[in-house]
Amino acid sequence: MFSCSNFFDPTMKGNVDASTFYTDISNIGYGLNSVFSLMQGETYQRSELLFGEAMSDNCWNSKDVGSGDYTDLFNFTFTTSNQYILQRYQTNYQGIYKCNQVISSIPYVQYDTAYNNNILTLRKWYAQAKLLRALFYFNLVKTFGGVSIQPENQSLDSLTIPRSSLDDTYAYIEKDLREAVLNLQPTAYVSANAGGIDMSAGLGLLMKVLLYEASPGTPLLNTDKAKKWQEALQIGQYLVDGANITVNDIVKFDERYTGKETWDQFSKRLLLDPTVQPTTIMPDVHNAHGLYQNFDQLFRVVGEYCTESLIEINHYAYGSVTNINMGWPMNNYINYGTSPESTGIFYSAPTNELCSLYANDPRGLITVAVNRQMSNYFKYDAGQYVGDPPDWWFSFGDFNQFAKFFTWPSEGGASMRNYRVFRYAEVLLIYAEIMNETGNPTEAVDMVNRVRSRAMNLFNTTSISNQYQTVPKANFVLQDYAPYDIVRNDILQEKRIEMAGEGDRWFEIARLGQLATRMAYIATTAPADASGGPRHRGQYFKPGVNEIFPIPQQEVFVSNGIIKQNYGY
Repeated sequence: MFSCSNFFDPTMKGNVDASTFYTDISNIGYGLNSVFSLMQGETYQRSELLFGEAMSDNCWNSKDVGSGDYTDLFNFTFTTSNQYILQRYQTNYQGIYKCNQVISSIPYVQYDTAYNNNILTLRKWYAQAKLLRALFYFNLVKTFGGVSIQPENQSLDSLTIPRSSLDDTYAYIEKDLREAVLNLQPTAYVSANAGGIDMSAGLGLLMKVLLYEASPGTPLLNTDKAKKWQEALQIGQYLVDGANITVNDIVKFDERYTGKETWDQFSKRLLLDPTVQPTTIMPDVHNAHGLYQNFDQLFRVVGEYCTESLIEINHYAYGSVTNINMGWPMNNYINYGTSPESTGIFYSAPTNELCSLYANDPRGLITVAVNRQMSNYFKYDAGQYVGDPPDWWFSFGDFNQFAKFFTWPSEGGASMRNYRVFRYAEVLLIYAEIMNETGNPTEAVDMVNRVRSRAMNLFNTTSISNQYQTVPKANFVLQDYAPYDIVRNDILQEKRIEMAGEGDRWFEIARLGQLATRMAYIATTAPADASGGPRHRGQYFKPGVNEIFPIPQQEVFVSNGIIKQNYGY
């Protein structure tokens, strides 16, 4: 097993000669693109929706009833051989392997040192590979608990690595993100370069990881949760408020590397600018991103790569209506294009409980369609009547639909919609929770109200959806200042409302330690299926077991037992 100290050991492991890969600097870029290509794929994005949203208390699904691996997953009757559990495990490790190929090849890249742009580009690509590797490990640790940390250079005797503890896996994710931040571009990527991952994305993702570590539902044994709240607060003050922070504050060099790596060794390994020292003040990034002020255009084509976007996967030629590479897979699972009875496809629809949260919230019009009713908002495109939306099905669950990702005819096919992974509104709500947990409920409410103020713009006459709003403006107000408990509930509800359908709800209630309660609620409120038969969502959830999923049996078998199975499976 790995210990925390192993994660800061700069010695490369394995004996595969990395000099055979990507020695040309342009090939590093191609290697990084292959990582983004994996995230463009249906397998990756379906897995994020399936595990992050469809299984949560936000959704009923077309495959809740019936048979097969989808139904087994939704009802917690799955085996360790479930194909979708295996796909999630393998797809994220494929991403890690691709990132490792890029990262381990960096020392062997040959380029003209006299051309300064080469080293600048290499630093950014190196940092993006480390961030994406952290993201893949984050996906895995949330799903399976502690996992095997793969060496950057694999040898035949290191192909099977025992699982690391939950604490050590999180420590590794933190290390990757903290190191990545030092070399990520401080400004947003725009125009032809849109889609690159910048420093704000790295900082925001680090805040999210620290939030998970500090949360009650993450059963860390050797981690000081109070310290994680304080570390997250410092990152938020830098990213959101513009407070000064040093390089050492970011990477914790004195705490984590002393005795393992000198500053010179650390600097050379990460290709840092030679002028950067532990005391160097990090660049100001707090104005690099912000809220896109039109919530009703945020998920439309015009909102792609907007100021709110932190990590976004391209399915669309920027500035045109040309499909590139491959289509947006979510069209098949949440923005219906075919019948929900189609074989091999599940559809997710919002529960009545979720929809009820929008009774006095203008975001409801954009986010959900309730009780078999499509608003006229969806029947007009740029002022022209286009009729009832085709292929919208209200045939199961509570007969509602997610509307957030609806595509109008003028925007091209739904397959061209970009996949939004991480956005600034989530960072603000993460920061609000962090501030409330560190004794600053007033500032936390201010942060929530930044998000709610943007929602208030939907009442403006210039809003493209304003004429279709049914929520009275007077009914939607800013949050009041209140004590800790009330503010905490307000923050968590605001996040649920703002981010519904975006693939994060299951892991949200898991980190809060609320899964057992919420699955029990689902079990008691489950509507009958279309044929009148029972729906068993939540009934078979086993507290203490199903908070994480089993390691795929195939992986346990081929490791000859080196990879240990999770408790209860």
